Amino acid sequence: LAERLHHQYGDYVVGFDLVGQEDLGRRLLDFVPQLLNFPSYINFVFHAGETNWHGMPTDENLLDAIMLGTKRIGHGYALLKHPVLAEMVKERDICVEINPVSNQVLKLVADYRNHPASILFSTDFPLVVSSDDPSFWRAAPLSHDFYMAFLGMASAHQDLRLLKKLALNSLRYSLMNKQDKAAAEAIFHQSWDDFIDAKVKQILTKS
Repeated sequence: LAERLHHQYGDYVVGFDLVGQEDLGRRLLDFVPQLLNFPSYINFVFHAGETNWHGMPTDENLLDAIMLGTKRIGHGYALLKHPVLAEMVKERDICVEINPVSNQVLKLVADYRNHPASILFSTDFPLVVSSDDPSFWRAAPLSHDFYMAFLGMASAHQDLRLLKKLALNSLRYSLMNKQDKAAAEAIFHQSWDDFIDAKVKQILTKS
C-alpha cells in the first residue's frame, strides 16, 4: 500500500511510520522482515522512545529505528537514557521531533524545564518542533508547541535565532526533494527578512 500510494502521490506520500501507543503496542523489531522488504525510495520516519521507562521494548525501539535507517525520530523522549544511541543520532544527523504539549498532556513530563529536550537544545541536537495530535487536546498546530519549547525548554539566553533555526530545521529535515527544499528555504528567508524589517521599523517608529 505504501509503495502504491507513493507512486500515485509521490509529492505527498514521502515516508512510512508505524504509529500508536508504544507501551501497549508491538516493537519495531517484530516488523523488521516486512520493513526490510521496502524499496529504498520509501523513507522511514519512525515513532520511537515515547516513554519514561528504561530498558523496556518501548525505549529499545530507538535502536531498531536507527538501525533501520530512519530519517527522523518521532518523540525520542527516552533517547538520553541511551548515550550511545544519542551519539549515533547526532553523528547520523537524524532529526528528533519534540512534542511539548503532547508530552505534558500524556503525563510524560509535568514541568517543561525538566523535559529531556532542554538538554538536547543545549547540545545542539538536530531538532524540530511537532504537534503530535493537536486535535485531541484542542491545541493550535505548532503555535502552542513552539511557545512551550521556547519558553519552557530552551535556555533563558535564547532569542529569535533559535526560533529561526527551528523553523529552518523543519525544512532542512523534511522529505522534500532538493529543488522543493531550496525553494521553500528561499521563501522562508525572504519572509523572515520581511518580518525582521517590519519589527525594526515598528520599534524605531515608537522610539
